Parts: sequence; C-alpha cells; structure tokens
Amino acid sequence: PHYFFSDDPRATLAKLQSTRASIHHPPKSPTTTMRARPSSLLLLIALLGADVRPAKCDQWPHPDALKFTCSDRNFAPLRLSKLSEGRGNKEWKYILVPPVSIAGDLCTVTRVNYEERKVFIPIARSYVSHDGDNDWQRTAGRYVTDVEVTCDTTANVGPINLVLNDNEWQSGEYLCQLALPPLGPAHDGYYLQTRRGGDVSPRTASARFLERTTWGATWEEITALEHQIETDGTMALASWVHHQVGLPPTSHRAYFRRRLNPRTVESYQYGVPGPKACERDARFRRFAFTYHDVELSRGQNSPAGNNGHPYTTMTVTTDGADYEIRFGGEVRTVLDAPLQYDEGGTLIDLADGEYTICSVSEVVGNHIGDSNYTYTFQVLVGDLCTSSFTNRGNIADGKGDGSLDSENRRESGSLVRHYDSSQCNSKCGDSSKVKYIVTGNPEVRLPGGYDTSDLSWINLSGMNSTELVNLDPGRTHDSSWLLRRDLDDCADENGDVFPDPAGLANTDFMSTGRGKFNIDKPIFAKMPGTNKWALHDFRTLFHENTLENPMMDGGGTAMKRAARSGANEDGDPMTDIVTRCSNVERNLFNEPFCKISYHPDACVSKPLPDPNDSYRRYMVDPNGAADPLYKYTPFFAGPDNGGVVVCGAENEVAPDPMEDDTYDVTNRKLQLSAISYGNQKKGVWAEVILTANDQLCQKIGWALAKIFATSNNLNTDSSNSEANLNVMDNFVTSCFSTYKDVITRVSFNEEMGAQLTFLRNKAVHTDWHVHGVLAWPDENYARENLQLHSIGLIRLHDDGTPVLNKFGKRIPNYEQKHIFTTAKIWTGISPSPRRGNYEDLDWSTGSYLDHLLINSVTSRDWFPKIDFDSGYIGDTFPLCADLPRHHFLKKKAKYRLLGGSPQPLWHYEGDSEYYNPEFERMALDSRSALYQKLCNPKHPSPPHTSLTSGSGTASFSVTRGAPLCQGSNAFCNSGTLLEGRVNEQNSPNTLDGCTDGTDPTAHESVKKIVVSSVTGTDLRGGQVVKIEATVVAYKKTDRIDFYYADDASNPEWIFITQVAPLVGESNVTLPYNPFREITPLPYNPFQEITYTLPKCASPSGCQQAVRVVLRSGRAGGRNGDGQHKPNSACLDDLSNPIYDDADDLAFEVLPSFRAQDLCDFQTMVTLDENLDCDVRECEVDTVRAVEVVPGVYYEYIHTPCVNFPFYEDPVKMVAGWDNAVAMCGDKKLPSALSTCCGGYADRNPSINSNFADVLSEYRYEKLTFVGNEIRCTAWDRHVCDPQRLGPLAGHTGHCFHRQSCRDSSANTGWVQQHTRYQWTTAGCNIQVKVQSDGTIAIIHDPAQTRKKHNSANYPDVQSHVHLDKTVSFFYVQWDSSRAGPGKLDYPHVAENGCDGGTIHG
Repeated sequence: PHYFFSDDPRATLAKLQSTRASIHHPPKSPTTTMRARPSSLLLLIALLGADVRPAKCDQWPHPDALKFTCSDRNFAPLRLSKLSEGRGNKEWKYILVPPVSIAGDLCTVTRVNYEERKVFIPIARSYVSHDGDNDWQRTAGRYVTDVEVTCDTTANVGPINLVLNDNEWQSGEYLCQLALPPLGPAHDGYYLQTRRGGDVSPRTASARFLERTTWGATWEEITALEHQIETDGTMALASWVHHQVGLPPTSHRAYFRRRLNPRTVESYQYGVPGPKACERDARFRRFAFTYHDVELSRGQNSPAGNNGHPYTTMTVTTDGADYEIRFGGEVRTVLDAPLQYDEGGTLIDLADGEYTICSVSEVVGNHIGDSNYTYTFQVLVGDLCTSSFTNRGNIADGKGDGSLDSENRRESGSLVRHYDSSQCNSKCGDSSKVKYIVTGNPEVRLPGGYDTSDLSWINLSGMNSTELVNLDPGRTHDSSWLLRRDLDDCADENGDVFPDPAGLANTDFMSTGRGKFNIDKPIFAKMPGTNKWALHDFRTLFHENTLENPMMDGGGTAMKRAARSGANEDGDPMTDIVTRCSNVERNLFNEPFCKISYHPDACVSKPLPDPNDSYRRYMVDPNGAADPLYKYTPFFAGPDNGGVVVCGAENEVAPDPMEDDTYDVTNRKLQLSAISYGNQKKGVWAEVILTANDQLCQKIGWALAKIFATSNNLNTDSSNSEANLNVMDNFVTSCFSTYKDVITRVSFNEEMGAQLTFLRNKAVHTDWHVHGVLAWPDENYARENLQLHSIGLIRLHDDGTPVLNKFGKRIPNYEQKHIFTTAKIWTGISPSPRRGNYEDLDWSTGSYLDHLLINSVTSRDWFPKIDFDSGYIGDTFPLCADLPRHHFLKKKAKYRLLGGSPQPLWHYEGDSEYYNPEFERMALDSRSALYQKLCNPKHPSPPHTSLTSGSGTASFSVTRGAPLCQGSNAFCNSGTLLEGRVNEQNSPNTLDGCTDGTDPTAHESVKKIVVSSVTGTDLRGGQVVKIEATVVAYKKTDRIDFYYADDASNPEWIFITQVAPLVGESNVTLPYNPFREITPLPYNPFQEITYTLPKCASPSGCQQAVRVVLRSGRAGGRNGDGQHKPNSACLDDLSNPIYDDADDLAFEVLPSFRAQDLCDFQTMVTLDENLDCDVRECEVDTVRAVEVVPGVYYEYIHTPCVNFPFYEDPVKMVAGWDNAVAMCGDKKLPSALSTCCGGYADRNPSINSNFADVLSEYRYEKLTFVGNEIRCTAWDRHVCDPQRLGPLAGHTGHCFHRQSCRDSSANTGWVQQHTRYQWTTAGCNIQVKVQSDGTIAIIHDPAQTRKKHNSANYPDVQSHVHLDKTVSFFYVQWDSSRAGPGKLDYPHVAENGCDGGTIHG
C-alpha cells in the first residue's frame, strides 16, 4: 500500500477511470452452441441448496423447438402461449425463427412479467444492419444472461406440427434457434412482434431521424435533409451528425446573461447601477413606477422598508391644473388630469394624500401586447402600510406602536425582527381597499412651463434614431429607450454633475446607511417628440468575464466605487465592501485561460490574510458581517507591481444592451413579487432547445442531465437562475466530450456536492484529533458515483449482460470496502469563494456557481487507497523517492504563475507568513535557465530618470542625520564617517535618531558599511545587492544584525539576517561569486549578505537605506541569537545597551524596471527540455514558489507521484524547537528542514554542542536526508540528534541564516498545515496496526534518544501515526496465498493469534 500524492484531482479521476479496464471483459459470443454439463461439485452444491442454473440441452435444432415466423405486416405483440405451459418447472424453451429479410423491418422477442404487465423486456431481435447482417442476436441488458442464439441451415425436416399438419421446419431452411430460460411463476410469457419499416421515403426517413436527434424539427429542416437523403442516401445522416458535432454548444447561462439587464435602485453584491444618464447604453423609461417601487411600497416579498422606517409611499398633490405624483418624496410625473379609479361604475379622482402601491405593470398606461388591461396599476385607498415591522402593540419591550425604532423581539435569548409584509399583503388583498387606476401606470410627463429648477434633467430631444433607440416598440409600446453614445457633458441642464451611481441609495445588502425607503433623486430626460419625457432607468451592470476575456480589473473598480466607509469597534475608520470582487478563483477548468493583470484596481475574491482579523463587526443586519475592502485589494496590484492573476468563468458573457430586462436576479432585501424567479431557468431551457442550432448537442446534454441527476433542493438555491443554468451547461458543454470530462464536471459542481453531501467532507483524522469527534468521510457520493455514474453494481459484458463466475453467480464490481475507500477521495473539497458579476444567494460566503476547489490539506485523507483490481490507486505513477534530484528542472515540469502573490495555491504552510516582508524567498538569478523559461525576457530599455551620476562615496546629510550617497553609482561606501561609537562623527548616524551605547571604554563598534551591486551596474530598485560591514567585536557572543528600509525619509526597518563575527575587527562578508563551485562545499561559513532593493517608481530615483546593528554579548545588552530588533542598540529601548552600536547608510537608487516590461509572463509554463541548475537551484532538493523578478512568483506544480508508507531505513524527525513531537521520515524524500549541530565554538562557547541550527536556503525549505548532510558539511556542521534548536529559551530556534529557525513548529494533537519537522540521526520503526476487519493503520515508533527540552518526557508521537490515538484505518490488498482454505488472509487475534504479531488492547 502507498500514498497517492497528487495535487491534481484529475490524476485521481484518471486512475479511477483506468480501473474500468480491469473489469471490462469481451462479450460472450451470441452463436455459442456448447455448454459444459454441471460438474459433480456443482451438483453437490445444488443438492445443498445453492442457486445453480437449470441444465438445458444444447442440440440444434432442438427436437422440441417450435417454429415461428415474423409477420409481413405490423401487428400487436403475439403471445407465444405454448411456451407459457408449465411455468415454474424450470424447463428451457426453444424456438426457431427465420431472420428478417427486408431492410427497415424489426422482429423482436420480449418477455412480460405479471407485475409488469405493460413492460416488455427485450430478449432478442432481428433486423438488417448496415453491413447486411440479419441474424437474430441477444439484446443488451441483464435479462438475457442465459439466452443463447444459434443460426444455421437445417439438415433435416422437423417434427410434425399437428396444428399445421406439416413439419415444424423443412430441410435447408436458414433459421435461428433461441434458447430461452424457463418462465417462472411471476412471468406472463414470451411475445413476438414485428414492426414493418420496409422502404421508407426520403421524407419519412428525414422526419424519423430528426425526431430522434432534435427537440422538434421544422418543416424547412425536414425538407432540407430530405433533399440530402435523395442525393446522398444514408450518408446524408452522417453528414448531418458531422455538422452538428462541429457546432459550438449553445450555453443556457449565456442565453440568460445576454438578456440580463435588471432594474436596480442600489449597489449590490452582484454589481453597481449604471450607466450614468450621460453615458452610452444609459436607459430611459416612459412609465412612472416599477416592480421595485411595489416592493419598496408594500414589501410583499422582502422587508424593504429597513430599520423600522415606514414603507415608501406614493404622494398625490394638486397644484392648480397640475397633478404632481411623487414617490419617496421625489417627483415621478406631473399630469394634467387626476388619477382615477372605478367605484361601482363611477370614476373617482384619487385625492391628495399618501398611498401604498399594491401592484404595477411596467408599461405606459394599461396597454400590454395587443390588449388593454385594468389591473396594471393598483393602489391602497383608505388605508396605508405604515411600518416595515410588525405592529405588536405595547408589549413588554415598549415597542410595536409603529415608531421608527428597530423593533426586535427577544426570543430564546436573541433579538428577532418581525416584518409586517403579511399585514400589508392582507391589506392589498382586500378588494374593498385596492383600487385599479383606470389609466394604468402613469406616463412620465412634465407640463410646459413646469419649474424644473429643482429637478435633475437632460435634453435628448434633438437626437436621431441611431443615437437614441426605441427598444422593441412593438412589445414595449414606446416605453423603453437606449442611449447609444456618450453625451458631451456629464451634467444636467441645471449644471449639476451626475453622481456616481455606485453610491446611489448609499445602501447595500447589509441595509445600512440611508436605507432603501429613501429613494434617490430621479433624472428626467426630454425625449424626441412633442413634450415627451422619460426617467433615467438604472440597471445592474454585468460584464463579460469569460474564460477567454476575463475582467482585467477583476471587478475591483466597481468594488471600490461601491465601497462603504464606516468604523470598526474601536472607532478606527474602515472601508467595507458592498459589491464583491468578480475575479474567479482558479480551478480545474479556467486555469489555462487565466491572465496576468497590471490594472491598479485588480482585486481577488479570496480574502488576503488579515493582520487585523479581529475586525469582524456585525452590522445592523444580524445575518451578515462587514468585510474590509483592503482584504480584497492586494498590495501587488498595479502597473509598477507584480500584478494580479485574473480568471473568468465559462459563458459569463456580457448582457446585450439591445435586450431589455427579460430576466431578473434575486435579492433577498428587494425580491420582486412580479417575477417568478424559480421559473426563469425553465423558460431559458425551453427557449434554447427550441431555437438553438446545435439540436443534437442539446438533446445529448438533456440525456446526460438525466443520468447525472442533480438537484437544487439541498443548496437552498432553487430560485437562483444562473447557478442552475450553469449546471445544465456542464452537460451541454460536454455533449461530444469524453465521459471522463462529464464526470469531472459533475464532481466539481456545487449542486452535486450539496446533493450527494460530499461538500466540505473531511478525513476521519480531521475532527478526531481536534474535537474528539469520530466521523468517517461521507460515503454518499462515493456510492452513487460507483453505482450510478460509472461502473455499476455488477460486471457486464459489452452487450450489457452480466459476467458470471464459475458458480453462475454475478460478479460484483465493488464491495463496501471500496465505497469506504473511495469516500476518502472526496475530502477537503469546498465551494469557491463568493464573488460578484453573477446571480447567487446573497447571504452565502461560498459560490453556488463556480467549480469546487480542493483547498484544505488538513481535511484531505492522505492514506493509501485500494483500487478495484487487487491494486492501489497510484500503481501507474512513479515513486516520489525515485524522482531525479532537481526534478523541478526536468522536462515536463510545470509552473503556475502567481503574479505578485507570494502564496502558492497547492503548498500549504501558513498563510500570513507569505506576506511577511522578511520572508526569505527562492529568488532566481537572471542568468539561470529556469529564469529564462519563466520570464521569457523582453530586454527593455532602462526607465527614464532624472537622477544624475554620483561618486559612490557618502557624505553626512543633515536632513537625514546619517551618511548619504547622492546620485547613481554601482556602490555606496560610508568611508570613515561611522568609525567609533561614542566619539564617531555626527553621532549617532541613524535616520530615526537611535542613539548608541555610552560606555567610552567599549571596543564594540560598526566602522564602515558598503552596499554594492552584485552585477556591477548602478544601484536600481529591484536589483540584488550585497552589504559589507566592517565591525569591531569584543566577544564571540556579539551579534551583527542587518536591516533595510525602502524610504530613508521615513524608515520602516526590515530584517535581513544576523551574523556572529570574529572577535576583533573583521569584514563581515565574503565576495559575491555566482559561479562558485557547487561541490563538494557549496556554502561558505558566512555567505555574502544580500537582499533585493525595494522597487522605486519615481523617475527621479529613490532614497533607500540599510542599518547595521552590533549587539554586544556583554551583560546588560540584548545579546544572543534571535534577540534582534531594529532599535536593539537604542538607549530609549533598553535601560542599559551601553556597549551596542547602530549605524545607517542612505543611498539613491535608479527607478526600477517594471515586471511587465522585463518579462512576458505566461499563466502556465511546462518545461520543454531538461535544464541545468544555477547557483541556489543547485543547492536545494525541491522548490515551492520561486521569485522570478522582484515581486513576481511562480509555483512549482509537483509531479504526481506515490509515497510508500512503509520504506527502508526510516529515521526519526522531530518538530518544534524543543522536540515536542516526533514521527518517522523517509530519507529519500525532502520531508524535513535542515538540522545541523556544531559551530557554537565560534559563536558562543557556553552553548551545548547538541543544540542545532536550521540552515535553509529559503523559508520552509525541505531537504532529503542526504541533502541535509551536504548542507551541514558545507556550513562546517554535522548531522545529529539534537537536544533542541538554538540556544534561545522560549524561542523557536537559532535564527542565524535567513530566519529559517522560525519555521520549525509543532502541534501535539494533529498535523496542522504549518507543522514542520527537522531531521535527526536517530532511528525509527514503522509498524502496522491491524483491526479485526483487516483494515490497518500506520504506527510510528521513534527511538527514545532525546527527551523534550527541559522535560522528563520523550516527544509525543504525531497523533495520526500514534499507536493509541490514530483512527486512520484503511483497507489493503492482503496476500491470500499464505492463508489456508476458509482462513483469513490477515493477522487476527482469534483466527491466527495475530499471526506472530503483538496483541494490543
């Protein structure tokens, strides 16, 4: 048994697919004539009661065979009554039937059961095939396992048929004998039926063919195919199919989105309103009220009033001859006649006052289609819906009187809101109060001479029909208009600039701010014609975000526009998202199409690690929490940074502006009662299948949808149109694809994950070791996938008949152990993060539309999995231990672009650490072959700069308070400016005033600092430089710390590394030599101290700085490894750092090359040849993420391979600075951090030599055991079984090189994603724990050579390999050759005394 290590779930699916071959057997020949007689063993078994098939005679023709002939005309099924005699006596029946001879005819034998009277089960058939074969043959399926067919020419006449007074058959007849199994008591009998096809006309053939292959052919289609058949015969059918296969699938989701221009009154999660009234594609309507107004006025489907405020009312005011109609206090129209309703045949004027709108139709007046209707506008007369919350009267909390307070009732300890939509619905259902306005929905009007100074309006009256389009006037009756160009001025006729519509209503899905009851000021438009007016009609803006053309800002522009300002619990200002980022998380289907974007507003949908994660304030709406904007706007966005990878989704097309609001989107705060959301997807489906050209694809897609039946009943999303249409698209997209493609799409679909309950499925160890909950992975999908979606319950021949064993029993394809095992595959799978630009459930944080992701390493099951053919999943893959060294440089190695994000997607270490600026990364040298492949260099000219050349020698800057090199140069040298400490020139020579130690007798000091380019070119942002520091050290415990800052005027110090210098004066560096020998000693005891200059975007250059701190090892100082701080030497930080010295050196750098100018980055890179390693690449065993140019990263996608859980010569690994946890490790795998002992004699003689260093080339680097030996030797150390890491009490270890000792961490309960081990030289045993059912668990027994530091106990064994704690049992393929007959093939306490093993428990 072995682990199957693959980051790509498609590899797992491929393995599952490959196992199908092992259960795929050739069909049994339909002409088999011999059957072995039952052996004595079979007879004995039969006597003992085994279910053995009855014997039958294999003569041909059988003497008792009855001859039947297919009719020459259509007739109803003919019951072969003679065969039904003696039902239940287990006698075989034999019939002789001649094959049909006329093309198009079909003759069948079927069986009918009593309990299935109307179900004819096909048994055999005869027809003329395309190659002329007309012999009878078994039909496919499980009912014909024992049916045998033999066709031949008779040599003799048959017995006399007394009814016919003739022989049953004549000599020389070509007949087929059907051996039919006995009829049981529940069987009605066998039937013979003929269906005459004969020679059909081309028109009939066309109609029949299209009936089967389309959703209904048109007259023209039938005629066209008819003519083709007349010319080409049946090849016309093949040509038709070939043409259909070549058509692009018609997407149901795309059909929906092209017609998706929904009205809106606010920014929402999906998107922002727009366009502005002055912008292209702005819409205008000529009716006063909309469906949204109904919801705002009565709240039929939603609590639209918000926060206890009254529902929005319509107000009627008479002003002389003008009748002013307002809504929410804003003018909607001004009429020259009053609104009237019919009261018993009398027209009554609607009096001045406030009214609740009960219903409306979005048309001008009451004209819908070709008819007039009286119900297009209804208002509540004599009553009013006054409050959005239930008026409960004066109850204990003193509320319920219609006040404007939030009326919450305490129930079960929680405040619960009670909306009064039911009250208003009751009022609007009272026929005595609801009045129909006879003129319908009022037309938008402004009478001549009406004062428009308080209105916002624009003049479009001079536009022509191409600039201002009347949309579908036959349907809309002149009510919907579209502006087709930008206006010259984006201000109204009163000079007021139109506001950004993203901020309209100042509200969002949290329902805060002004609230939806407070309507924004409308914008009127004067239209072409005589005194013709319209209202600007905002729509939610959806954008194209397809695979091929993802949104390059990821939707970040709209997200920033709609963001709401607020404050957190501490009162600090925060900006919260309203509209979500639209960038699709990378998945199996979109990743090859993703692109790098340098848009300044590019965003991410998965929130970045938040240093202020405590910021989780719940807003007024108890159902949601605000999220800060900065978590979705990465710092690496923009043209001067590393960029953001943006991805789209299949069929996420932009709406067609020429289409009106055919469809709407759900909104739980403003759900429109006039829209049947649940029926939208049905309408789209019907429209597509009846109109699409790809009819064959649509029909196959529907068939696939019935095989892989998905439901929205379990994802609470039945009203959501777009996500459900996307499910149908999965099948349509795969209509002519492979079955593997279909099942992959199904398996990573959210609806299937919810329906068959594998969504967020966890391995058994996940909850057990954390919460003490023993729960095995859910088996629902594993079972259904095997039974319904793939191999089925029993093995079948190609013709669908079951494969039988030697006892005549059906052979199952799988057992419960396979379900148990397969369920473990479907673990760690979760929804993609919720995003914008599509319709989804607004309260959900996960996407109901985007594909599922494997994003939880701790929830995945890591253990071996048996396959269905005595092997294991992964048998065809290489061993990870056998991969060549530097496999990341070999041909076909794959890399994924991360852009400016340093966090890999398929390597899990600890999210927040990746964004730490001190994080040491695996940076590539620009001369390496791997750099050339990943960068694909462009060779640009240097950026323009006004920075002049300098001398490279520093002078003291009064402004900076430290030495400064002005101008560009390849180096900056402090010269003699820093010599001394107490008496140094211009003391303290620090940019922030950090003062030095005051002891005048101390020797310790920093004498000189030199920063220089490693390539010899002038210092430039983004360039690698080295630091040389000349210091005077007093003791071996002195330490030198190095820092850098990107802004000398306001330094924020970033730690580089620390060094233990030689006693006395020394130069703390070595010359940079990128071509130094790799073997046998690739390292020097002190490597050059290098770092990458921060980027510089200013054309005039930037001032940057380094700091060198000498921390004295004398008493009273902050001495020792790891005790570094930028201000360690400052007197204001410690009471007595009197021997320490801190000095800074500032210098000017040239502007950086932009990453996008340096390289042509590809989203995915596959190496097309083996590459030679270069410098750091040669010194590591593997890589995770590599930094190609400063701020741009690629992730290495590990080659799928297998790890054996049982391997030779295991060694103990420990985790934690104090050896808290232990387990076994495979020496051949890069499983642990470097761990090296020795070297303390040169740094701190008092330190125990068994304390270890971690010497990593980059953070989280893992080495093989041999790689660790090489690393230790290179640093003049040795491998060991360390007592602990580093000399620091309470710290994670010695932080000597690249911070790497901080990487060792442990958890005694379970393996967390940031648990990291280090190598030891101690041994370790791997054992097997066997349960009574034959499942096993892996047990590790590390040698007890070292106890935990400062503890009487040995390290805890990691829980998932702990003898008593593990619950991670799995099935294996036991060797049964050693087990006797009827004996278990695995160790068992009762059966074989544990087979020599130790009985435990």
